[in-house]
Amino acid sequence: MWILLYFSICDDNVAVHESINAYLQAEGMKSVSAYDGKLALELLEEKHFDLVVLDIMMPGLFGTEVCKEIRKTSDIPILMLSARSEEVDRIVGLEIGADDYITKPFSPREVVVRIKTILKRVQPKKESPHFLKAGNLSIDITGYEVHVNQQVIELTAKEVELLAFLVNHTGKVVSREELLYKVWGYDYTGDTRTVDTMIKRIRQKIAKASPDFSIKSVYSVGYKFEVNV
Repeated sequence: MWILLYFSICDDNVAVHESINAYLQAEGMKSVSAYDGKLALELLEEKHFDLVVLDIMMPGLFGTEVCKEIRKTSDIPILMLSARSEEVDRIVGLEIGADDYITKPFSPREVVVRIKTILKRVQPKKESPHFLKAGNLSIDITGYEVHVNQQVIELTAKEVELLAFLVNHTGKVVSREELLYKVWGYDYTGDTRTVDTMIKRIRQKIAKASPDFSIKSVYSVGYKFEVNV
């Protein structure tokens, strides 16, 4: 049974909290509520959770700050909720480590669908380990580990999946739309900046490790992984 941590928007928005919980329970999932950022961090220190649904506008400590604190020690999946629909807010959420982002108003059913999509990605696989290699880069797909020159590169689960997909299509230009569909598992209704943001994060994390491979931008199309040796 999946255990989720749901952070409500504020104390007086009980209706939103209860509606999402009702859908989670119908799917056999449990949730624990925190109504401010400080309590959320305390709960994360005390218990194990499989996913965090994190509101941005919370009393005490904003969700963005909570997300940053979580990412200092954990790669637990994070789904961010926000009343802000501006593109820059979505990009900021993804840049600080969120795996997905949904704006209000939203349907509780959509939230649950996104939660299930994320959990399917990060659940441990039962099959034998599957590795990808490209030059001095190796990816343990089932273990969600990336090594460059035997050095561990810390990537989130979504970043590993995106990098693995590109490596598995080395030399081929992959469109942003295809990456959204294949890696995220559903249509982002044209919000291709999501891909750009995550590619930027991956580049920042692996650029110092080795010059032997690169993720090249192909103008107005997408991205291509290349081995430079």
